[in-house]
This record gives sequence, structure tokens and C-alpha cells, in this order.
Amino acid sequence: MLVIAGAVLHAVWNLSAKRAAGGVVFVWAFNMVSVLVTAPVAAWLWLDLPQVLGAHAWLAISTSAVVHIVYNLVLLRGYRVGEFSVVYPVARGSGPMFAVLGAMLWFGENPSLVGWLGIGAVLAGLFLIGGVVRTVVASPGLLPGIHWGLMTGVCIAGYTLIDAWAVKAIGVPVILYYSLGLMVRTVFLAPQMLARRTIFRAEVRRNLRHILMIGVLSPAAYLLVLQAMTMAPLSYVAPVREVSMLIGVLIGARVLREAVSASRLAGAGLMVAGVVLLGLA
Repeated sequence: MLVIAGAVLHAVWNLSAKRAAGGVVFVWAFNMVSVLVTAPVAAWLWLDLPQVLGAHAWLAISTSAVVHIVYNLVLLRGYRVGEFSVVYPVARGSGPMFAVLGAMLWFGENPSLVGWLGIGAVLAGLFLIGGVVRTVVASPGLLPGIHWGLMTGVCIAGYTLIDAWAVKAIGVPVILYYSLGLMVRTVFLAPQMLARRTIFRAEVRRNLRHILMIGVLSPAAYLLVLQAMTMAPLSYVAPVREVSMLIGVLIGARVLREAVSASRLAGAGLMVAGVVLLGLA
């Protein structure tokens, strides 16, 4: 339930990011909103349960911050040059595949047969929903969207593995870990922000609604997933996250008036079956 709730929020904020079509200043702005939202809770947690963060914890926080920055910039670049229905499914489909492979190599996780069937069903459903194969064959000009989607998927797998290591192996409290990561991101982006300060006000005026929405929904979505990582194997959590693609199809049909094809309905059915199998694994 935590992962599915996070998937709903994830699909909503990605739709907002597609509409905003922002850059570095936009990323810094919504990260600042996220810091303001999460910092009070993290401060309360630290005061209530004082934490001594070692070198490994700070290494995870800093590395994850860098990967998240790259992820945000790559994702937004993909949305500017590619279609939402291509970039989003490729990113969300390839991310868990890379994450599962990484979990096997890094954490020594070995999904059961039922678990593998569930993972395969979720991923197959993702690509059917996105119509990726059909899109590439019919419209080679959409290959840039595939490229940036795959790049985004690599970033997703990277920060998923790092964050799972932090909250599972090191035991850093979820909210504290995520809030500190957000702060580090804003610091790392500060030089870029200063170089573009003249366009900050224009960006805020143009995209204030999207900045606020992403700034609140993005950390809420990922905090739910981080909490789930402390309760279940990463090789199961990562694919179930991608139920956001099913939600994305529903949002696309309802909000963007996109047609729901037979292949997308089949993909939705596969995803539901995959989630059920992972629940039984």
C-alpha cells in the first residue's frame, strides 16, 4: 500500500514536470520547496532521537544527492525532446530492471520463481502500456525519447540501490536521510543557480504551480517508497513502484484525452497480475 500510494503521487508530479518543461533553475526551485517541507520533520526527529551519522551515511547521502540531480536534469531533458508516452514508460520500465540486477549483485537478493514471474509481468506490462516497440518501429524519430528514457532508468536504478543501502544496511532514519539529501542537492546546485539568478523570478512566475506541486509530491512519493524498502526486499519494491505507469495511463486518458489501446489494456492487466504475484512471493 505504501508503494502504490507513492506510485500515484509519482505519476501526478511527473505529469506536472512534463507541463513545466523547466531546467536547472526549475530543479533548484522545487528542491527548495521540498527542503522546506521535510526539514521541520527531520529536525524534530533528530532532536527526539539524536543521530550520529558516520562516514558511510554521509557518503550515501552525498552520492544519492548527485545521482538525484542528474536524474532530474535527464528526465526534464527527455520531456523536452521526447513524448511523455515514450520517455515515462521507458524510464519507469528500465529503472526496475537495472535495480533488480543491481540488488542481486550488491545485496545478494535472489527472487523466487513466483517473484521472477511477478517482476517479468510488471515490466512486460510497462512496455505494452507505453507501446515502446510499436513506437520505435513506426516512428524512428522518437528514438531520442527512448535514449533519454533509458538514461533516466539508469539514474533511477542508481539512486534506488544507494538509498536502499542507506536505509536497510546502514539504518539511517528515512525522513532524516531524505531531508539531508535534499539539502545537499540544493547546495550542489547553488553555483548553477547563482549563474542563472536573473531568470529565477521569471521561472517562478511561469511555473510556480508546478514548482509547489513537485516540491511537495516528489518527496512524499519517495518517502513512502523508502519506508517500504525497510519492510520488503528491494527486488520486489522496485518493480511494484512502476504501478505508476498504470496510473499514468489513467491520467493520460482522463486528463490528456489520450486513447487507451488494446495493448495498453493488456499491459495494465499484466501489471495487476505481476503485483499480485509479488504479493504472494
